Amino acid sequence: MNKIKLSVAALLIAGASYGQSTYERVQETVKKREALDYRINDLIDAVRMDAWYGKISQETAKYYIEELAAIKEVNIVITNGIAIYGRNKQKW
Repeated sequence: MNKIKLSVAALLIAGASYGQSTYERVQETVKKREALDYRINDLIDAVRMDAWYGKISQETAKYYIEELAAIKEVNIVITNGIAIYGRNKQKW
């Protein structure tokens, strides 16, 4: 009986929080993620150009590109979580 009560309570809480994320907030979050993706891509291109012209070594460029790609991936994962679960409380 306790498991049923907990299951019903969990479903009620999930249902109550489901409608808290509006379509406009999700669209705003997606636009911010895309803007950040463009900035990260610009940084990756700049690092590649610096490596091409010999301002930094190839190993250093590879390291920075891998780190920027990891940041980009985290940005996508976090933004998808915000869009799905409606956790958009932080003001950018």
